[in-house]
Amino acid sequence: MEHYNLDLYDRKLLSELDKNAAQSLAELGRALKRSKQFVSYRMEKLEQAGIINGYYAIVDMSKLGFFTFRVYLKLQQMTLKDRDALAEYAQKHFGQVWTVVSMHGRWDIAIFIGVKTITEFHVVWDGLLAEYKKRIKSYNVAVYAPIYNFNRKFLLPTTEPGVIRVYGAGTAEPIDQLDKKIIETYAVNVRQTASEVGRKLGVSSEVVRARIKNLEQNKVIVGYRVDFEIGKLGLAGYRVDLQLTSTHRNKELLEFCSMHRNIYQMNKSIGGADFEIEVIVKDLPHLLQVIDEIRMKFKDIVNDAEWLGYTTIHVLKYIPD
Repeated sequence: MEHYNLDLYDRKLLSELDKNAAQSLAELGRALKRSKQFVSYRMEKLEQAGIINGYYAIVDMSKLGFFTFRVYLKLQQMTLKDRDALAEYAQKHFGQVWTVVSMHGRWDIAIFIGVKTITEFHVVWDGLLAEYKKRIKSYNVAVYAPIYNFNRKFLLPTTEPGVIRVYGAGTAEPIDQLDKKIIETYAVNVRQTASEVGRKLGVSSEVVRARIKNLEQNKVIVGYRVDFEIGKLGLAGYRVDLQLTSTHRNKELLEFCSMHRNIYQMNKSIGGADFEIEVIVKDLPHLLQVIDEIRMKFKDIVNDAEWLGYTTIHVLKYIPD
């Protein structure tokens, strides 16, 4: 794959959008010290080059009454085409499936399932087993929350504290149908204006703005991020699972991760690893370097580390059906 070369303004723009993808052109222009027209041109150029894939809201599913299960699958006697078919089957047959990701390493597939009851989870899981039990060599099921999402800091040299967005461990908020429709419409493209969202839903822009503001205040929407294609920048994403001998330094470890240039997320789970982080690096040697930094800094508690690579996101929803 031919790599796209970002200049300083591209890096600044992507960095600002990753802090808050809903910023206006005027706000982005002030941050870059350039005109709105310049910012708009650069964004369009990055979109056309396939670097920017979209601008999304980070929605706290727990505030909508959902909790999330993550299911890892190790498959057997299946080609890559067969794996794609499994991902398509999960998406087509189960509205509760909101993300399916192909991986390499210990696990082949990760399926994220948003449900309101345990019974709903069993409907999905029993359905997958009914179709694919013979092809599943092993699996791991974990409750996946809360998530600590940080803005990605590898784009620029910086010592500024990162933006931390926490979601997945809240209590349900009173959300009506209009709120839900606004989230479904707005979350997939937060560069839309309130007028555009309003026209799609048949309500005024004032109503849309007021509803979005309320969703932000109640932490249903916890932030806005840009999705960009790291592969075209010559980078790769990994999940690192840390096995710890003690949890007494977890707060310090979280703070370290939130400031690290290459770490952009920490996942807490019940049934998964002791401490799970998401990393963007140049290559495997770079990943091992990052892991060694963590080992050196926290050598009294880090017992072991295992990493997984991501290949394809097959489906991504923002509200399970």
